[in-house]
Amino acid sequence: MSVIQKYILREFIKPFIWCFILFISLSWIIDLFDHLDEIIKARVPIFVLCDYYFSMTPFILINVSPIIIILSVVFTLNNLNKHNEIMAIKAIGINLWRIIWIFLTFGLIISAFSFIVNERIKPESYLHAVNLKEEYFRQDAKKVKNEFLNDINFYGSNNRIFIINKYDVKRQEMTNVTISEHDRDNKLKNQIVAKKAQWVEGYWIFYDCIITEYAEGKTKPLPPVHYKEKVFDLDEKPKDIKRANLQPDLMSYWQLKKYVNRLKNNGFKANKELVILYNKIAFPLANFLLVFFAVPFTLTRQRSGNAFLGITVSLVIGLSYWGINAVCLTMGKIGILPALLAAWLANILFFITGVCLIETVKK
Repeated sequence: MSVIQKYILREFIKPFIWCFILFISLSWIIDLFDHLDEIIKARVPIFVLCDYYFSMTPFILINVSPIIIILSVVFTLNNLNKHNEIMAIKAIGINLWRIIWIFLTFGLIISAFSFIVNERIKPESYLHAVNLKEEYFRQDAKKVKNEFLNDINFYGSNNRIFIINKYDVKRQEMTNVTISEHDRDNKLKNQIVAKKAQWVEGYWIFYDCIITEYAEGKTKPLPPVHYKEKVFDLDEKPKDIKRANLQPDLMSYWQLKKYVNRLKNNGFKANKELVILYNKIAFPLANFLLVFFAVPFTLTRQRSGNAFLGITVSLVIGLSYWGINAVCLTMGKIGILPALLAAWLANILFFITGVCLIETVKK
């Protein structure tokens, strides 16, 4: 790496660190004020607050890293242009691609880092933060209002898939529930279908349920058995049902892929899970693609002599990525867009725009 490249990298890392500190701090402050009433009423200890926000940091980092990196790129290039350093680099015959490559490489490294954090660190740390919030922030749990969760499906212990039509959070009651248990080869072992199941003194009591067993090596199931009332000692507790919508986000890529295959084998579309699966790769890669977009965009704006406009527009575009991606993901989850396209559409749009801008820089 040449002296100039080291200098530019150093100039880039400084605003990147400051932007990282700024966005993490702002996220903490916003969340703190959002839960301030709960924290004061529950008298949450300071060490619990520190633990909570430290545990939330990986989740925050993954979500804000694209905007951090685009801000850092724009700030660095505008600062270099302010002191005529880009013009000097061109004057001594250095190809701008040698400069652009520094930012692209850093963006690729951040993308890989974001993917690893999302796979290895975020699930456990975020779940720990949720546990702290439920245990310390909400001391008035007995005053919980009626809350209903609809159309829940999640992956439980012992290769069980839960399909729940409605869950009453206050009464801890499932309505129209189906539990399918599979063996290691993903073949159906047994299935429980019940009109209602309620949590009573540490156990699930199923009402009006039918249990169907599938014998190994046989294609047809054994005769189903009907029970008016039956007690099951399941590992899944009410809090697990309540967090079911979080589960796909807390799985690794390969765990979620296996889960999606099981849902498909049981006849479910799994649109939501597929979108989350594809987005586990697409969103971390946004760090690289936004650099790919931001560098040529900022360089082309510099030619107009209005650096402030370049910064403003770049910030708007960085925030726009969040908006476009959120809309696409929602459309994918409800089936308007194919899951793969929904997860990647924002990235594709910014990549194509970046290619066009690079062609402009070459001219």
